[in-house]
Amino acid sequence: MDARDSTSNRDVSSSAGGTAGGGGGGEDDPILTVISTLAKDAWLHFNSRRFNECLEVLYQLKQKKEDDPKVLHNIAIAEYCQDGYPDPRKLLETLNNIERKSKELAQASGEQVETVSNLGNKVVSGSKGSAATVHQASATSSLCAAYMDEFDPAVARLNIAIIWYHLHEYSKALSVLEPLYHNIEPIEEV
Repeated sequence: MDARDSTSNRDVSSSAGGTAGGGGGGEDDPILTVISTLAKDAWLHFNSRRFNECLEVLYQLKQKKEDDPKVLHNIAIAEYCQDGYPDPRKLLETLNNIERKSKELAQASGEQVETVSNLGNKVVSGSKGSAATVHQASATSSLCAAYMDEFDPAVARLNIAIIWYHLHEYSKALSVLEPLYHNIEPIEEV
């Protein structure tokens, strides 16, 4: 649970900070401000090992962002920590379900973005190449990136790999991590 997506608590990361943002829009939106504040509060409680308080805040977030995979992920992690790390296989099953849901939402969102893009291209294709065409492509690209970030299953995948590792299933952990490794973007030197 860090400002973006992950922190480690007993080698299991959570993404409450990531629940606040997502698909663009500014901090001027009062709903986003409330969601952002709740996410930060949950993150602080989690990092202070106050799992009951963290869960209370996460349940409030869940009411505002029903079926949000990041919120569901954080609830699963916080409940697991609150219960004293009882059954890693049950958490593994829960995280796999959340990851599957995340992928479905990302795919559905991507299809919506593609539909909007195709409609925009039909409207713009009649023009003789103007700034509107560039703006349309840029807006579609930004929208697609926002949807993919909102439903990115990478944190859930990382936690799944960590659980496999703790269960001494190293080959399974590696098979989960391998695709994540290939998606790492190079860091630009400043």
